[in-house]
Amino acid sequence: MAITAIAARPSAAESTLNAYNTTFSVLELDWHWDRETYDRLNAEGDGRAALRTYVQQHRPHLLRAYGVDCLVDAIEQTRRALSR
Repeated sequence: MAITAIAARPSAAESTLNAYNTTFSVLELDWHWDRETYDRLNAEGDGRAALRTYVQQHRPHLLRAYGVDCLVDAIEQTRRALSR
C-alpha cells in the first residue's frame, strides 16, 4: 500500500503573504516579508495600512520621490492584477 503525502493548502494569510512577495519581485522592489513581519504589520489593519507602515518605517527615502499612497496603489494594483 502506497502512502501519498497530501500537501497542506496554505492559509489565507500565507497566500496573501506570498502574493505580496511576488508583487515586490515583479515590481523589482528589494523587499521580502517573512511571516513575522507580515503579522506585525497587519496587526495594525489591512494590507494598505501594512504597506504604508512598512514604507514609512523601512523605506522612508522613497517618500522623497513618491507619495505613500502612490506606492501603495501601485503595489495593490499589481498584486490584484497578478492574482487574476
